[in-house]
Amino acid sequence: MTGNTVAVIGLGAMGIVAVKNLLEEGFDVTGFEKSGYVGGLWHCTEDRDTLSVLKGTPPFPSASMVEEYLEAYVDHFHLRPHFRLNATVERIVHVDEKQQWRVDVHGEEARYFDRILMATGPHDYAGKRVLLLGLGNTSGDIAHALVPYAASIRIAHHRGALIMPRLVNGQPVNRLVTQRHINAQGFIERFSPSLVENTLNKKAKEVMTNSFGVPKPEWGLEPAPSMMVTTPVVSDTLIDHLRSGAVASVPGVRRAVGPRQVELVDGEAIEVDVIICCTGYQNDFGILDPRYDPSASQNPHWTAAPGSKGRPLPRLYQNVFSLGKPESLAFMGCVWFPTGAFLLADLTSMSIAQVWKGNSDLPTRDVMQKWVDKQEERMVALAHRGSPIPASVPQRQWLVWANATAGLGVFERLGWGPKGWLFWWQQRDVWRMLMDGVLTSVMWRLFDQRKRKPWAGARAELERLNKEANQ
Repeated sequence: MTGNTVAVIGLGAMGIVAVKNLLEEGFDVTGFEKSGYVGGLWHCTEDRDTLSVLKGTPPFPSASMVEEYLEAYVDHFHLRPHFRLNATVERIVHVDEKQQWRVDVHGEEARYFDRILMATGPHDYAGKRVLLLGLGNTSGDIAHALVPYAASIRIAHHRGALIMPRLVNGQPVNRLVTQRHINAQGFIERFSPSLVENTLNKKAKEVMTNSFGVPKPEWGLEPAPSMMVTTPVVSDTLIDHLRSGAVASVPGVRRAVGPRQVELVDGEAIEVDVIICCTGYQNDFGILDPRYDPSASQNPHWTAAPGSKGRPLPRLYQNVFSLGKPESLAFMGCVWFPTGAFLLADLTSMSIAQVWKGNSDLPTRDVMQKWVDKQEERMVALAHRGSPIPASVPQRQWLVWANATAGLGVFERLGWGPKGWLFWWQQRDVWRMLMDGVLTSVMWRLFDQRKRKPWAGARAELERLNKEANQ
């Protein structure tokens, strides 16, 4: 495909990064955003019909800091001329005779593009009796915020959870994981996936117990689902609130039985004033041509699995590329494993840009279909054990694919081949930082593989981050 125009739908964090990486590779990009601002949910708004972070969101980092970063990112890379704000995309249709995508924007004439990148996101309690549905990071944060104000706070949930502190020995909890761990995990998983899973779960349980003590049975935190199925809850305060009684754990909700009353699965009826759903989200591809909606056809085994909970499973190669139109249709936000969301956006959009530019090739349709089928089998198995995020992919395998596709050059230098040994011999200090230091997105911009653009300041930034972490 020779066309150079790309429409990026949605200008949250994922869309912003995608516009930047596509422009960097010479594409003619237009980003569409229905709101009058960029940043998605990181932009605070008083519109009661719009969900967003709040101005008072506490640091770690604060919402305003993240929003300021996104705005600075946009200005630094001169992205604003490529944005169309207050532009509500109503429909995206592939016009076969033109071999282009028609983008219908409310109140405007239709525009045609060669490629489409979907980056759409999922979209007063004083004295109140509050019920939070679901036990996860969202409910943990909301419960802590409401403790000073609400008359009572209950968290209703059907399963246990691993609770992790934000800091371990003064370092962010994610510092427990290094590239060496990821490499070892990927190697061992090929021969004994259960060994990796059991080791990760044991380590997480040790961190939880050492930080908070043994959880009480009435909190319903045990048995906790495997880390391979469900993300741990990161909260410094949830256990303390449960222990003090400021927050109570109750079984899941069966039904509402009155204006202010719900029945729990154990038969108990409780009075509540406010119900806040913290039950996750699902991607909506409703504006897309139904022929190319990756969620239109669902595996019946996934649908029947208890952990699927009615959420669609995207049928995409590497959870990125359309099976029907991979040369012109790709998706952001359908890849997940435990890491930063901005990093996933960067790696995904770099990979898309290199494929569409012709620097990297996709496999045959048959190979891509087999990958999707295998991914579905994996997700169905996980959904019989817990409630996995539909976007979940095997971390090491996906990173190896992105490394090769985007042309990052990291794993070649950290492997056992000639390039790896040479790098270890010539630049051992950098090798050590990459293997055992801070896991940072800077590492993916270090090397020039004649594909994606490297960053000249990457090594200095890598050194600075590791120096700060070791102080």
